[in-house]
Amino acid sequence: MTVGIDIGGTKTHIALRDAHGSVRENVIPSDSWRRGGLFGDPENAARLTDAIRELSTGEESGALVIGAHGCDTPEHCERLSRQMQSAYGRSVTVVNDAQLLVPAAGHAAGLAVIVGTGSIVVGSSPGDPMIVAGGHGWLFGDPGSAPGIVRESVKLLLQRRDQVAGDDELGRRLTEFFDVDDVTGLIYALSVAPEIGLWGSAAPVVFEAADHGSAAAIDIIDAAARELADDVLNVFRRGAVGTAIVCAGGVVTNQPRLFSALTKHIADVSPDSSVELLRAPPVTGALALADAADAAAQRQGRASPA
Repeated sequence: MTVGIDIGGTKTHIALRDAHGSVRENVIPSDSWRRGGLFGDPENAARLTDAIRELSTGEESGALVIGAHGCDTPEHCERLSRQMQSAYGRSVTVVNDAQLLVPAAGHAAGLAVIVGTGSIVVGSSPGDPMIVAGGHGWLFGDPGSAPGIVRESVKLLLQRRDQVAGDDELGRRLTEFFDVDDVTGLIYALSVAPEIGLWGSAAPVVFEAADHGSAAAIDIIDAAARELADDVLNVFRRGAVGTAIVCAGGVVTNQPRLFSALTKHIADVSPDSSVELLRAPPVTGALALADAADAAAQRQGRASPA
């Protein structure tokens, strides 16, 4: 029975697949087993292993692959892998959660582009298991993310004010959303208590303004897509392989205007790539990787001398 796990910031999705292809799943709050972050409590691995065993109802579990939010370097992945191996009792593979997207979409190689609360582009090569661009956080980067879209919108509106360009539909909608009198009021609304949730909550307003003809909003969305495409190019330049580009995350999934612009700009920088939205849950990618690891172990076992 192979096991795949997708560890997110708030939820952990566990899936088990038996020899007949039947899948059992359970989604639990990440804080039900995690204390103080992935490495905050030495008992985290034991609690996560208990959750696996509860779902397996006593059946022997096989290869385990985990995609973990917060495992942002190979060193992070190796650290969590060692902790889980100690608790689980057999080999465990850990990757960044973004690395589940490509196998979840059925591809052997490619790039993952996540655009939601944050944004990041992740690929790999034979010599480098994790090639990352972006993911710098909502204050400094994360183009296309919910807070990033709002941040850049306010910056553009303030530039337009200084240029006496006047407000358009974007300015009207954002000032109404934050209940301020003018664009200057947005500075105080967003900087006195800077919170990712507050900034991100206004992202739909930007897309609504674009749909109603706001040139400023259209420019913001297009610029975000162009930055994401530049991150895709950066990952390819550093040796990432595969032509499939799989996108996921709340913003790119739910805002066709951003996905369309992203597809257009990726075609400019990587004409041979295909761009798609992920339709399957990311844990499907963890199961696919676990199945491959299990099959490889079985082949190795058959090839070993008696």
